Amino acid sequence: MLQRSQLVSVPLSFMSLGLLTSLLYTRALGWNAALLAGALLGLLMGLLAAWLVYRSDFAARNFVANAVLLAMWMVPFVGGANLALAQMAGAEGWAPAAWAVGVVTVLVPIIGPALLTHAKLAAEGETGPWARSHLDLRKGLVRPGALDARDAEKPAMTPWQVGALAVNVPLAWRLMGGGQNTLMALAVVGLACAVVWVCVRQIGPALGKAWFLLDLERRSGQRLCNPDWDQIQALRRSHWLARWFMRDG
Repeated sequence: MLQRSQLVSVPLSFMSLGLLTSLLYTRALGWNAALLAGALLGLLMGLLAAWLVYRSDFAARNFVANAVLLAMWMVPFVGGANLALAQMAGAEGWAPAAWAVGVVTVLVPIIGPALLTHAKLAAEGETGPWARSHLDLRKGLVRPGALDARDAEKPAMTPWQVGALAVNVPLAWRLMGGGQNTLMALAVVGLACAVVWVCVRQIGPALGKAWFLLDLERRSGQRLCNPDWDQIQALRRSHWLARWFMRDG
């Protein structure tokens, strides 16, 4: 359920995250270009976050947009962390590869589990156990927590963790050589592990579920709704920013 504090905190938080990410690129782009890029990223993320809290359906489309928003931040952040690591090591020639490794570290653990989750739910269909537990197709409702529900069958963590470490650990140790900046290298590896865990356990599966819901909507011609829609709209309308961001319906 949407909280009143989120009507301001969510857009501002993502705007701040976008701007702070620019600090990782100051050496590569220079302060002016990095801050400009960070400001543009923060603006885009803030607008998308404002759409999420003021205009999204809090059902399938909400989490698709939420996954895009998180990827918009994590891709440049993890890529920038790897880039900064390469620069600290004086291995400028490795910088593009290091940045690309960061991008892959984010995108693969999102896309892979999303594909697996969608394939599993598509095979079950609208009469499968997940749909019966989390949807009310007669009323056209997505029950609360459907996209966040922890199912018994989840994409296995181990293969995705090994994949992330396989590209990050050798890179970190090759760049740092066990020298005085090894701690920074290990911090970047830890960041990669944390990102992979969040993507595999939460973002990827929820994106796959949202994709399945969109498939159901397309086949049935029925828009699935959040059961708390009226309360969400009432909360949105009560805030002064609603005049710029909100729409009824």
